[in-house]
Amino acid sequence: MKNSLLAVLIGFIITGCGGGSNESASIPPPVTEVKPVVAQGSINRVDYNNNTVDVNGHAYMVERVEYGIQPLSFTMLKPNMMVEVAMMAKSGAVVSVEPTIVGSVSSIHPDCKNFMVNGVTLAFTLDPQIELGDWVMVSSLPQATADGLDYKVLSVIKIEQEDVAGQFEIEGRLSELDQNTKTFKLGTSTTVLFSPDVIEDNAVLKNGQWVEVKGHMVNNEFTATEVEVETYDDSDNDHEIEGIVTWVNSNKTEFELNARGRFVINAQTRFEDGNKNHLVSGELVEVTAINGVAKEIEFENDFGGETGTWYEFERKGIVTAVYQDHFVLGGENYYLDAYTEFDDLLTVNTLNGQYVDIEGVIIDGKYVVREIERENG
Repeated sequence: MKNSLLAVLIGFIITGCGGGSNESASIPPPVTEVKPVVAQGSINRVDYNNNTVDVNGHAYMVERVEYGIQPLSFTMLKPNMMVEVAMMAKSGAVVSVEPTIVGSVSSIHPDCKNFMVNGVTLAFTLDPQIELGDWVMVSSLPQATADGLDYKVLSVIKIEQEDVAGQFEIEGRLSELDQNTKTFKLGTSTTVLFSPDVIEDNAVLKNGQWVEVKGHMVNNEFTATEVEVETYDDSDNDHEIEGIVTWVNSNKTEFELNARGRFVINAQTRFEDGNKNHLVSGELVEVTAINGVAKEIEFENDFGGETGTWYEFERKGIVTAVYQDHFVLGGENYYLDAYTEFDDLLTVNTLNGQYVDIEGVIIDGKYVVREIERENG
């Protein structure tokens, strides 16, 4: 009886406040989708009739498509291709195709589930129309394997456009840098030859960097004509980036995305379709950040972790020896790279003899340090 009376009173109050005639006042206004100005990720869907693509759950009307400075046909766009979509004022969006590997297919396994491009053996079931010698664009995300950081292939697209076929490109984590021979390794298998004049923006090459290399294959080696270090910086402010979490520190205040950039998590970071506990290496997420701080993290794939088994470590102890690219702690070697972060005013030069707490990830069987701080225990 009390509940019925309360319902009548509430109904009377609402009717009285609304004047009894404006029923629409209680209907919430429609929610307007706010698209990111720039979205980096894989294509979910292509609508060839309406000239639109869906990326990271947002639909964009496409003004033009390009690969580098070359225009591409809209029909080149396919689901699961990695792209960057940039909104224009009124004319639509510019879609920049961002493949991991571009080159010719040099071998195909009889079951068509493995093939090679630019010296890299990739696991993916090829379209029967793709044959030896065909030029392809491969889109992928980082994947952990027993041999190290490799490629989880999302799509392989045959290139029909003549002015694009014939170009070579490969991205990957730089390792085994040798300034004497001017070589380094990408992924687990490709050796790259370079000269200082092909490095973009006067960057200093370091092990651990994610780099994009253009050039050509000669005698099973990739000769670079352009080397560009890829990272996330202030130019990516308020951009939405899809990628794989490749490292998270133990207190979940920092994480690395796609092996090429680090973001901070603070009290204002919002989580969609999950929470901070779900943020672990190997998860597929969409990140929106401002000045290096994650504003929003959205989880994908129901936390499936479909990109291999990622191994992280944490150790404490006294550093007993320091070398150019690694140090010794507890009798084991721990390696430094471009993304190693020193806290508490520590440096390579002051590391020896210090009691430290280190965290990192295992890559190519090596313990690669991501964070070093003093331990007071």
